[in-house]
Amino acid sequence: MLGSTPVDCEVLHVIQAAGITPNCDDKTQLLQALDARYLGQNGGASGGTEIGVIAALAMPTPPEGWLVCDGSAVSRTDYADLYAAIGTVWGDGDQIATFNLPDLRGEFIRGFDAGRGVDVDRVFASDQLDQMQRITARALGYGTDGGMFAPFASFDGAFSEAEANNNGRAAVGTHSGLVSGLAFDSAGSPNARVGAETRPRNVAMTYAIKAFYPVAASS
Repeated sequence: MLGSTPVDCEVLHVIQAAGITPNCDDKTQLLQALDARYLGQNGGASGGTEIGVIAALAMPTPPEGWLVCDGSAVSRTDYADLYAAIGTVWGDGDQIATFNLPDLRGEFIRGFDAGRGVDVDRVFASDQLDQMQRITARALGYGTDGGMFAPFASFDGAFSEAEANNNGRAAVGTHSGLVSGLAFDSAGSPNARVGAETRPRNVAMTYAIKAFYPVAASS
């Protein structure tokens, strides 16, 4: 596609420099190019944001041009630029006319490892369940000449002594003697904050994806 005049050529250059393929049927491409490449540097409507970029927003409802990352299936035609950018990485939709947005509600984002070896064997756009590092512990006691096991002397942190049976004496297999139980509960640690998940300190915000460039209203 070549311009027939110097002005046409200059307009085409601006559009192509913004990474947009010229299309004679789209009368908003110059506006998109200016918004993305230049106006964004000085407070343009799109902020110079590329289609497919995800941002954390300080308001629950995103501005025009953005969609909440809620896993919704959206039209491949209505959001053709976004579909061209991310495809079906986050879901095939109905496999014909729609595709899925990322669903980042309640999620933390982790940088894609891409072979670094920190998050080994990770596939792009895959998710992980919560997890914590393995915790091990040991408690020592001492035996007597009669084969009996004396109670543990002291406990610290998450360790505590379980309730002894039979006034401190209980049968263990074929042996009987003083028995001390050992219990572990992270809630017993000083100032512990425990719950149903493992998480860092955090703030809730809205993740949204740049889906299209708003068209300026005609005067």
